[in-house]
Amino acid sequence: MKVTREQLHELVWSMPMTEIARQSGVRDQHIARACDGVDVVRPRAGYWQKIEHGKSVHRMALSNDRYAASDV
Repeated sequence: MKVTREQLHELVWSMPMTEIARQSGVRDQHIARACDGVDVVRPRAGYWQKIEHGKSVHRMALSNDRYAASDV
């Protein structure tokens, strides 16, 4: 599966990595490693629980310092 940094960023901030991994047929560690490899910030622990309970959360923006958003 090939995705751009921008697509990966949108994916990890739209659903938990365990769900992404299940849909993609890989382990969540692979998703985490892919994010780390291309400098995509992941939600911190507790992010999804806060959303579940209606609390406000801060979504980190995609940084384009080292890589372009369109990089695969």
